[in-house]
Amino acid sequence: MKTVKLNELVKENLLILKEPLVIEHDGKLIGYYYPVIDQQEVKKAKEELDVIMEKVLAETELTEEEYVSTFMDADEN
Repeated sequence: MKTVKLNELVKENLLILKEPLVIEHDGKLIGYYYPVIDQQEVKKAKEELDVIMEKVLAETELTEEEYVSTFMDADEN
């Protein structure tokens, strides 16, 4: 996966890139960009991820916000 700084991210790049990107700002991870190629495949993957997240949240008894903050706090250390 390619890493791109936020200030280097240009709309034209997003339209031509076919690989996922790691997006950083001031040296910190702020997100990922995954180009959409097959809408049906993306929809299926999203549905599968939702099912997995529901199971994780139920097993950990965390809210989605608490779960995300766990990773954000770990990244800062």
